[in-house]
Amino acid sequence: MGWSWEQIKTEYITTEKSSYRKLAEKYEISLGTLCNRAKNEKWAELKKQHYDKTVTKSVEKIEKSKVDKMTRIIDIADRLLAKIEQAVDELDIQLYKNVEKVKEIEYNNELRPDKPTKEIIHEEEKVIEVRTIIDRKGAQEIAAALKSIKEVQMLKSELDKREQEARIEKLKREAQSESETADIAITIEGGDSSWHN
Repeated sequence: MGWSWEQIKTEYITTEKSSYRKLAEKYEISLGTLCNRAKNEKWAELKKQHYDKTVTKSVEKIEKSKVDKMTRIIDIADRLLAKIEQAVDELDIQLYKNVEKVKEIEYNNELRPDKPTKEIIHEEEKVIEVRTIIDRKGAQEIAAALKSIKEVQMLKSELDKREQEARIEKLKREAQSESETADIAITIEGGDSSWHN
């Protein structure tokens, strides 16, 4: 005997597709003996608890990742909203550039007094703010940006709803599958001689 009951129990609990029949065949144990031991030690219940913990950890990890991602998206949306507020305040401001050039020319050539010896150009650029009528195109662009921000904020609640519905459906399928497995185990434990070695 190169196995222990604890080893078989652990394998049953931690292996997703393990069954009493497969373990009985693998370890060359009577199926009835294995079923009785499993029933007394509540292996099926322990397997369910292990599975629930594993699923919970996986769901928590996925949810944390989604929450982190949504937090970043919301932070960006908040920063964009601040810029939009600034743009709204500036809808009636037009900026104009005023470039002023000054040219200085030196004539220090004794041989050719009409030919410049040095030419310097000074350029000064000024930006001037002028209040005008509201920029309609700018207002439309701001409205589109606000609509996009609203859609981003609504995205989380829609995703949450779909994820919750998917989780409920998965739990229903698992419960149905476990119920069918439990019915088979009860039939085996009940003494159906066709299942024994």
